[in-house]
Amino acid sequence: MKSTVSLKGTQEGYQLIIKSSDSLEDAYEELRSLTSQMKKDAHSSKKITFTVKTGLRLLTEDEKEKIKEIVEDNLFEISSFESDVILMEKCLDWHKAASPKLEVRTVRSGQLVEAEGDMLLIGVVHPGGVVRATGNIYIIGELKGTAHAGVNGRENAVVVANFRYNAQVRIGDNVHIIEKKNQQKDEEADTTEFVYVNDLHIIEVSKLEELKDIRPELDNYVGGIYNG
Repeated sequence: MKSTVSLKGTQEGYQLIIKSSDSLEDAYEELRSLTSQMKKDAHSSKKITFTVKTGLRLLTEDEKEKIKEIVEDNLFEISSFESDVILMEKCLDWHKAASPKLEVRTVRSGQLVEAEGDMLLIGVVHPGGVVRATGNIYIIGELKGTAHAGVNGRENAVVVANFRYNAQVRIGDNVHIIEKKNQQKDEEADTTEFVYVNDLHIIEVSKLEELKDIRPELDNYVGGIYNG
């Protein structure tokens, strides 16, 4: 007869693995027997920690407390519960954060456009207009207003835009004013660039072709999910 609960030793401590296909009542009984035997065999007063892994079973808070009551005492403690299941709400939040929000519009003075995760804006941000995202901001068009990326403190975010005009760029808590460039240079070439926070926590403006070298993780998005 196969066990419902198995014990595995790791460098970090022990894992208690509960089969997701078996009854929790059976698991409780086996946990009582297993931990009782381990306490008899213990030769040290040092506390032993367990990670409880439940595979495709997502435990309720009551079920976690029940397992803690069985296992924990002055010798044993549970450090965490891990499963291969995520709640639909968390999955949707993850997908929302990983999928760029597409906006095709003009952002005029006094208007605010926001996004959870990355934003791709096709259009112009006029003076007094604001675009804001918790992730990166990519603007296919002219930025004359304000772009604030990484609004929750994510300093590895970037802003990509045409920076020929006076504009304000914020990344996390860092602020940088883009000054209007020489008119002759504007006519000679496209000035799509990107703004980022360097290792000294200072905002820098760099050429677009340097983006992959400075932020190589941006090349690790597959199907809207970060593959880093």
